[in-house]
Amino acid sequence: MNVLEELRQALPELSSREARAARHLMANYPMAGLTTVAEFANQSGVSTATVLRLVKRLGFPVYADFQVALRGHIEETLQSPLMRFGERKVRDEAAKTSFLARTSDRLAEHFRALPDLISEKEFDKVAVLLADPRRDIHLLGGRYSSNIANYMGDLLIAIRGKVYPISGQTQIWPQCLLDIGRNSILVVFDVRRYQDDVINFTDAAAKRGATIVLLTDIWQSPAARSAHHVLTFPVEAPSIFDVLTVGTGVAEALVGAVASKADTAGKKRIEALEDLRSHLAANNQTSAKNNQKTR
Repeated sequence: MNVLEELRQALPELSSREARAARHLMANYPMAGLTTVAEFANQSGVSTATVLRLVKRLGFPVYADFQVALRGHIEETLQSPLMRFGERKVRDEAAKTSFLARTSDRLAEHFRALPDLISEKEFDKVAVLLADPRRDIHLLGGRYSSNIANYMGDLLIAIRGKVYPISGQTQIWPQCLLDIGRNSILVVFDVRRYQDDVINFTDAAAKRGATIVLLTDIWQSPAARSAHHVLTFPVEAPSIFDVLTVGTGVAEALVGAVASKADTAGKKRIEALEDLRSHLAANNQTSAKNNQKTR
């Protein structure tokens, strides 16, 4: 059970006091829930009875069961390839199908599960945001997920302007914040083991008024605390490494949705890009021929 996702979904139905406790937990997830009931209540500014009602609303008969779920979340999110190595090796030796077959089967399951993980309404809201030409879009990812952020940025640039992938050393990231404000969208990719630099940048961008779109795994990066929209996808596979294939698919689906919403200006931009590519390719061929002649 994903407690954080349950909290997000339950929030509109909660009483004002329950919502206060829920927001405190979401802002300090999962550590706030690993304290005693009295401490949780005191830090949230509500009664212990309110905390226990919130826990029951989330499907836990007793507070101890709630904490077991939170500890399970920590164990899952902190898994490393080294921790999985021995366990997966045993499974591989016992498996009756090839590694490739098991991987393709798992990925197929993940893609089929996407409609249950991401609502069409939420997906469309994000696509509409990204299609708005008045908005500037910034994209950020972690050590590996930055590859998806850059790829998505490259695709979006062909459709619309004001798209800025954030890359390079983290020491230069603060200067990227200078151009982020209330009209900005920050698309963030962060999967387990979550990166503090990505989380902190997301929080800083949110404080500057940016709309945050987070693409993360089903356990959800702590960056979800600052996010306005969260799209989750599975990352587990037979490999000891988490896979970003499904996350790439979600990014590509978003770009496709944005392209479908592109107006005449979007079409003209793509046409201009194709003309520039053809022109530069012709010039490169001419230069290459001239260089051969001078040799």
